[in-house]
Amino acid sequence: MKLNRLLATIAFTCLFLVQVNSASCAMYIYPMEVAIGMKGASQIKVISQDNDVQFIKVNLKKIVQPGTAQEHEESSDNTSAAGLVITPEKIALAASSQRVVRLVSIFPPKKETTWRAYFESVNEANLIPLPGSDRNLSKTANLGVNVVWGALIHVAPEKVITSLKIVDETGKVSNEGTIRIAIDELGICDKSGECQWKKISSTVYPDTVITLKGISFDKNKEYHIKYNNWITGKNEELTLAK
Repeated sequence: MKLNRLLATIAFTCLFLVQVNSASCAMYIYPMEVAIGMKGASQIKVISQDNDVQFIKVNLKKIVQPGTAQEHEESSDNTSAAGLVITPEKIALAASSQRVVRLVSIFPPKKETTWRAYFESVNEANLIPLPGSDRNLSKTANLGVNVVWGALIHVAPEKVITSLKIVDETGKVSNEGTIRIAIDELGICDKSGECQWKKISSTVYPDTVITLKGISFDKNKEYHIKYNNWITGKNEELTLAK
């Protein structure tokens, strides 16, 4: 999945840059994936590993069609984030310290939404531009490298509905519900209710269609899935609609 590949790439890039320039990864964030549940709030820690003050800018982007080949990002900010607020957006991070960035879902969406918050180390002039200053100047301009940490954010909907539907016999399924469904197992069941379970790992986001690799559906059989409901934290079972 694109989301997980990007997280791994960012972490590897930082590890590589530490070896060639220790200042490049002088700050990091934790966790790199955040769930804003029904309480509507969460947080991310920005942690310094530097001996100097660092200036951090936070940019918020919405992920459209997550987990599909059409996945892309749209720029956003606190004035147009459809109810998702991240604060502060500008941070002065003291040496060897940490700051908390808060995430608040002001207006829960109708269906789960997915975002990415980018944390970038910049120089002071870029954090608070002065007249005549170069707005594109970054702290790492003199270092020749720049690392941007990206935190993945999932925002819970106002009402939880789980629904997965078979699109056609080629293994395509669509998420008709309001939260993403991370499939762990697929059960192929006969009319007596006996099921043969097959391990499978795939995530379907609301309003998206994906193909389950190696799966074809038989109209004479019934299909169930086992998954973890990230809202309740419980393992649940769901029958695929036809």
